[in-house]
Amino acid sequence: MSEPVTRREMLGHAARGAALLGLGGTATYLIVKADRKGVWYLDINRCINSRLGATGVPVCEKCATECVLSLSAIRAVNDHAKCGRCYICPGYFNVTSAVDEDGLPSEKLCPRDAISRTPIGEVDPNDPANNYYEYTIDEQRCNGCGKCVMGCKEPAGLSSIRLEVRHDLCLACNRCTIASACPEDAYEHRPPGVTTAKNEQT
Repeated sequence: MSEPVTRREMLGHAARGAALLGLGGTATYLIVKADRKGVWYLDINRCINSRLGATGVPVCEKCATECVLSLSAIRAVNDHAKCGRCYICPGYFNVTSAVDEDGLPSEKLCPRDAISRTPIGEVDPNDPANNYYEYTIDEQRCNGCGKCVMGCKEPAGLSSIRLEVRHDLCLACNRCTIASACPEDAYEHRPPGVTTAKNEQT
């Protein structure tokens, strides 16, 4: 029979095991980090949801469904400098839904209720349509499905909403699953420091 293990020996084995696990984790992290030679960008000129002129086509939801993350690293972003602050925003409301008692569409467009609508200034109770609204996207809820982007496109909207890769969330996979599934090849893997797509360079 083997001799019983002392408390000191047991602690020594545990410490060595923890050290090996730590080294293994560090090595894995360094390998992954070394493989990240750039970042993924979404070219809105190619994205069917964002591209002007691509009207009358179904919403592409690949950004929301193909990411390896449970909640995609893609987010909708509203450029408030371009936003018309409309009373009835086609990126916020489902403008084809029935009209409610206030004369507004009864349904919202975002399936995750990620867009908030806030009046700017005081609302005229006699003419609430004579007012401007700010539309803010909650990135904790947004999954990048692109429905608001399609709704905001011209001529109904002003195309102020677009999709972007959130690099602080993106795993920077060498082979992005969304890029592989994108029907328009709108994703480009750019080297560090390069922020302009090839077709955007002058």
